[in-house]
Amino acid sequence: MANIDVSLPHGKAPDIDTRIRLLPGISIALIKTSPLIVKRRSRHIQDGNDDVALLLNPTGRAAWRSELGGVGEVECSPGAGCFGFNDRPGTIEFQGSRTYMLNICFSRSLLGPLVGDIERPGKSPRLAQETFAHLTRCAIDLVQAPEPEDGDLLADTNRLLDLAALSVGAPRDIEITARHRGLKQARLRAVKADLRISAWRGDTSLGWLAKRHGVSPGYIRAMFEQEGQSYTDYVLELRLERVFQCLKSPAHGHKKVADIIYEAGFNNPSWFYRAFKRRFGQTPGEVRELASTRQPAGASL
Repeated sequence: MANIDVSLPHGKAPDIDTRIRLLPGISIALIKTSPLIVKRRSRHIQDGNDDVALLLNPTGRAAWRSELGGVGEVECSPGAGCFGFNDRPGTIEFQGSRTYMLNICFSRSLLGPLVGDIERPGKSPRLAQETFAHLTRCAIDLVQAPEPEDGDLLADTNRLLDLAALSVGAPRDIEITARHRGLKQARLRAVKADLRISAWRGDTSLGWLAKRHGVSPGYIRAMFEQEGQSYTDYVLELRLERVFQCLKSPAHGHKKVADIIYEAGFNNPSWFYRAFKRRFGQTPGEVRELASTRQPAGASL
């Protein structure tokens, strides 16, 4: 638990919702709070906690303000973030009726070697915008997801470290490694998340996707190929799976197969039927017929 003092507006009860995920050497807390002021005083820093904290404002409308010795005052509106040090007294003031903070604390032994100059005088405490969205998405996904397997745990830890180093500012050699590893993986995850939502929209194209993520179409193709799958095959798999699930669902039983195919982003029925049979070993009609025989009595297609 945090070693801090909390003060509230007179006569107001706190409304705080916190989700926490612990990784080796890293703690993540997603906080939603009503107005309050948090202070870490000189007596609190005797607890020996010297973690480096990345403080992000991930969403909402309200800003919060932090003030830390040797860093100064920083106001973070939604979409901005800064870093701080748990071995210094400081204050964070939440003023909005519903204010969010994503607090990612890194052990110095983990993050320190990657950002050796983080405490130099005059260094801006603000996080780099290029990696802010990826760091936010990665951390929130970890907070909300089930406990990962041991292998995933190491991968998640390294991904957060890479993105944190890029956000704070890493030396050139470490930056190159972090971009190749952590940032690339974060971009790939973000691209896949977008495709899972929009792969069947008519205006979804590789060019649109590349522009949205600030990279080239060739970069996206290369990311998928390095994972052992082409971009085209990944999109095809998403669309085929969508058709398959719609054919099995009573909610889509009133639709013609041709309409389901079109809505999933296919515009060449002959090519689709071959791809579908190759993927599932059945025709769309066979999938729908089998699903209808499994409906409970009284169910309507």
